[in-house]
Amino acid sequence: GKIKHSYPHSWRSKAPLIFRNTSQWFISMETNGLRDKALQAIDDTRFVPGAGQSRLRGMIETRPDWCISRQRAWGLPIPAFRMPDGEALLTPASVRAVAAAFAERGSDAWFQETPAQLLAAWDPASDPDAPKGVDVASLEKFHDIFDVWFESGSSWHAVMRKRDLGYPIDLYLEGSDQHRGWFQLSLLPALGATGQAPFRTILTHGFIVDKDGRKMSKSLGNALDVGKLLETHGADVLRWWTSSLAFENDIKVDESYFETAGESYRKVRNTLRFLLGNLGDFTPTTADAEGHCVDASAFPAESLDAWLLAEAARLRADVLAAYDACEMRRAHQRIHEFCNETLSAVYLAAVKDRLYCDAPDSERRRRAQTAMWDVAALLCTLLAPIMPHTADEAWRALMGERDGDEEACVHLETFARLPEVAASPEWPAVMAARDAALKALELAKKAGVENPLDAEVVLPDPRGTLAAFTADLSDLLGVSRVSLDASASEVVVRDLSEAPRCERSWKRDGTVRERSDGGMLSDRDAAALGVD
Repeated sequence: GKIKHSYPHSWRSKAPLIFRNTSQWFISMETNGLRDKALQAIDDTRFVPGAGQSRLRGMIETRPDWCISRQRAWGLPIPAFRMPDGEALLTPASVRAVAAAFAERGSDAWFQETPAQLLAAWDPASDPDAPKGVDVASLEKFHDIFDVWFESGSSWHAVMRKRDLGYPIDLYLEGSDQHRGWFQLSLLPALGATGQAPFRTILTHGFIVDKDGRKMSKSLGNALDVGKLLETHGADVLRWWTSSLAFENDIKVDESYFETAGESYRKVRNTLRFLLGNLGDFTPTTADAEGHCVDASAFPAESLDAWLLAEAARLRADVLAAYDACEMRRAHQRIHEFCNETLSAVYLAAVKDRLYCDAPDSERRRRAQTAMWDVAALLCTLLAPIMPHTADEAWRALMGERDGDEEACVHLETFARLPEVAASPEWPAVMAARDAALKALELAKKAGVENPLDAEVVLPDPRGTLAAFTADLSDLLGVSRVSLDASASEVVVRDLSEAPRCERSWKRDGTVRERSDGGMLSDRDAAALGVD
C-alpha cells in the first residue's frame, strides 16, 4: 500500500522520504576532547583561501555528535556483534580480527561468513576489553554500515599512511561545499586515530556555472560536454584555461572562453617551438661531453643574454613562490608575460639576426643559444604542472631525442636552475631608451622610413649610460645603426634608405660593399660566408 505523508522528497531521485526511529552508532565530540582537538588542529592548518578556516571552525564548534551508521543493503559494515543480552561486542582487538579477515577475503566476508569465522583471529581471553564470559558461538552480526563519509574520511590512511607515502598530507583539494563533508570528516577520524590532522593545507575552489551565473546541470541543458571540449581543444588548453582562473569563487564559463585560452596557449607553445627550432645545431655541455655552451663567466653584464637570464631568474622565483602559495593564476600570468613580452617581443626579436646570419660557431651566436637552452629547460619544468603534455613533449625534444634517451620525462625532473650571470643594473635605463626609440620609429613611418632596417637611431645619452651597451643596441631596436649623443634631448631617426644594403641580412650598417663573389654583403655576413 501507500502512506500519505508531508515528509520531504529526495533532491536527487525525487522519491518521497519517510523517517523512522532506529538505533544508531555515534562518535562523541566531547568524549576525549575531540571537539577541542579539532578546533586546535584547524588553527594549525593553512587554508587557501583564508576564509575557509573560519567556515570550518564554525561548523566544528556547533556540530552535534557524528552519526556514523546507516541502514542500507550495501556498504562497508560496522564490525559489531550482538550478544545474547542485546549489548554490542566491539573492542579494538575484535575490530582488528575482522579487519584481518577483510584484508584476506574482502569485505563481502561479513555477509558470507559466520561470526566465528570472522573472529577466528580473536582471542577473548587475551583481550582486556572483552566482556566476561563472551561466547563467540552465541554472537549475531549487526547489519549497520558505515556512513560513506567515514570511508572517504579515512582515505588519508588507506592511500598515504598505510603505504608510507607521507603523513600528514601536504594538500587537501576540493570544492567549497566540502567544509561540511570531506575536510571535516577526514579531520575527526585522523584525530581519533593519530592525534593530528591529516592535512597541512586545505584548498577550496568554487564551482563552474554558465555565462549567466546559473548552476550547470543536465536538466537545465547548460552542462558542457567535457569529452567534446577535450577533443576540440586538447587537455592542455583546458588546463591552461583552468590555471588562469581566480578559483576561490564560482567560475562562469562558455565554450568561447576556451577559444581565447587556446590562443594564449599557442603563444606559449610557439615560443617554445621557436626556442627548440633554433637549438637544432646546439649541443649542451655536460660533465661527460664537451658541447657548445658558453661559460657563464663569458656573459658580459651589458649583453642581451645576461639580461634574459636575469629576467628568467626572476620568473623562476615568482612562479615557484606562486606554486607554493597555490596561486596558479599568478604563475600563469607570469609565464605568459615572460613568453609574450620578455622573449617574443624583446629578446627573440633582437637575436634573430645573429641566430640566422652569424657564423654558426661564432661566440655571440653560441652565447645566445646557451641562454636559450637554459630558458627552454626552465620553461619546460615551470610549465609541467600546468601543461603536462606540452611540457613533456618539449622536454623530450630538448633532452631525450637529442641524447637518444627515449625515457626522458620532464615529470621526473626538479625545476631547472639557471647559471649565475650578473646583469648590469643599468638595464632598466636601456629598456626605457628602447621604448622611446620605438615610439620615434613609429612616428618616422609617416616620414617615409617604413622599415626599421632602413633607419639609424640617435639616442640621447647625457650620463654616458648607454655607451657600454652599444654591441647590442642596434639589434635591440631592430635597426641598422645606433649612435649616441650626449647633448641630445630627444630620439632622432635618420633615413638610411640610400645607403648600401646587405643582401643577406638587409642591414645598412656602413660596412656593406661588393664582395669577391659579386654580392653586396656587410663585413659580418661576408665573414660568415667566407668571402672577401
